[in-house]
Amino acid sequence: MLAREDMNSTWKCPRCKRSFRQVNQRHSCGTGDRALLLRNKPAALVDLFQSLEKIVQSYEGVEIVTKDRYALFRTTRIFADLVFTRDALRLVIHLREEACSPLFFKVARSENGRVAHVAMLHDAAELEAVQPYLKKAYDFARSERD
Repeated sequence: MLAREDMNSTWKCPRCKRSFRQVNQRHSCGTGDRALLLRNKPAALVDLFQSLEKIVQSYEGVEIVTKDRYALFRTTRIFADLVFTRDALRLVIHLREEACSPLFFKVARSENGRVAHVAMLHDAAELEAVQPYLKKAYDFARSERD
């Protein structure tokens, strides 16, 4: 569960009480239904997602927002997002600068200067390999200011 006081936010939605850095941040209230995200997914991918979820939940002040096939991992900013595919977890990690690794099959710089790194996770070894980048993205999101 998210520790809201740890998020250093500038605004809380009066309806859902989630914290954001932008006043009146556009969002869907609530964090979704985890059970719906995992329903009818291959057992191996559910296990892999639960391992990823455990890693992310070990970071302070993280909120996991789920909807349909995707999950967002955020503090007051999204530091990673995930989509279930047929045979893998498509994980996008948002970093300050480009990381050079064979893990990432696509790298793209956004308008705000963040760099999205896309990896397909099929097993625990690939998850272990992306962990340092995931932690770096979390640290970057926590350090960012408006």
